[in-house]
Amino acid sequence: MAQAKTMTFGKAMIMLGDGASSEAFAAPCGFTELTMTVNIESNTTNIPDCSDPDFPSWLVSDVVSKQMTLSGSGVLDTDALQTWQDWWFGDTAEKNVRWFRDLSSAEGGGYFEAPAIITSYEETGSRGQRWNVSVGIALNGKPTFVPGNA
Repeated sequence: MAQAKTMTFGKAMIMLGDGASSEAFAAPCGFTELTMTVNIESNTTNIPDCSDPDFPSWLVSDVVSKQMTLSGSGVLDTDALQTWQDWWFGDTAEKNVRWFRDLSSAEGGGYFEAPAIITSYEETGSRGQRWNVSVGIALNGKPTFVPGNA
């Protein structure tokens, strides 16, 4: 039996663009959990059996839209605090974002990139523990995929 090929936590990251004309991307420090989700909206139609109208019909689904969302949580890195605060409080609604997998292209590595909006931001703290941060990001439109190195 062959074992599944897996990747470690540090091989995936959310990277934020700096908005410069020659844009640089960096991953904010502190995340201990990351999630990438593709939501698919669909409509369902009930299709009757034409030869026997009393026979149970089958449901058929059609894809209407798709959206990629990213989320992360972990310790609040004070070096990244200004980046998050500028995004949710600033005048720029969109920021270029990458979902990056540090793997070869044969392993599915590369990155998805698109303009994105921050949809949630939360800081939490408890006595005797370090402050935590949780963010939600929605990619605005279809992301492009750039494969990793061979």
